[in-house]
Amino acid sequence: MAEEQEEPINPMMEEMKKHWAAMGIDPNQMLSYMNNAMGMQQNIQGQVNQPMGSNPFLQNLMGMAGGQAPAGDMLNMFDNSPEVKEDSDLAPAELKAVLCGSNISYAYTQYLNTLSTYRPVEDILEGLEDAWSISSREDLLGTLHWLDKNGHKAYFDIIWTKLSTLPKAEWRAGIKSLELQAMADTNIEPERLMTYATHILEGYPGLLSHGVFAKAKTPDVTAWDLTRAINLCRFGFDVEYLTRDEALQKIQEFAQKLYSTYDSWRSLSEGYVTGFAMWRGEGDDLDERIQQHSVLLQHPKSLWTKISWK
Repeated sequence: MAEEQEEPINPMMEEMKKHWAAMGIDPNQMLSYMNNAMGMQQNIQGQVNQPMGSNPFLQNLMGMAGGQAPAGDMLNMFDNSPEVKEDSDLAPAELKAVLCGSNISYAYTQYLNTLSTYRPVEDILEGLEDAWSISSREDLLGTLHWLDKNGHKAYFDIIWTKLSTLPKAEWRAGIKSLELQAMADTNIEPERLMTYATHILEGYPGLLSHGVFAKAKTPDVTAWDLTRAINLCRFGFDVEYLTRDEALQKIQEFAQKLYSTYDSWRSLSEGYVTGFAMWRGEGDDLDERIQQHSVLLQHPKSLWTKISWK
């Protein structure tokens, strides 16, 4: 394999790095954000003919490139703070309901306290189609119904019912019997069930080591389905598949189910993380979600620390 070549030193870039370091910002991370922002802006500009200078996010980045102090919440990008918009127009009940989706919002650097995700519409449309096969209002409503009535919780409940009756040393052998059970349930895909069962075996030690199962003897992954349903409603509003009233009504309906299922922001977040482990298995992605879970529970900018669950 060829060795990676060193890039020539750019005196101007080196000076910019010194400015960033003086502001307490990791220069390499700053460069990464700038590159990503420039690429995103070029994409938006080609789609909607938006002048590059009209993007306040990019203007702020370019100002920081020249050594100016960051404005607003720009430092959130560099210290992993949750994003909170100062002028959120949500009523208290609406805000609390939207905050039930904070695991998703934080993971994708969205505001925790707004209905809109403030993502480019074309990016949302592409993401909905690629990740969810959603390309219309009807598709969105169908997916929301599935997440609400069946979702991944149906898989987890079958798997956990089996594992909870066995010593941990017998878990791997125990899940082999699940395939026959899945074949008798028309709502369950056997291959997906076996994949999820294997992921739980892989991810369980990491979850356990971070205290995720400290209180919940019977974990519940309703949060994995409904927090994502909440985020889909936000996307649906952004691309006009849902009106504002429709999106907020559905978000509050999903939140009510979460309020009755969990007793705290912590248990809600643990349900989400456990569902993510079932979906993805062990690895860096799970470690990152667990870290985000801890930040949301403790960071002073997280609204979970300011708004009571009850």
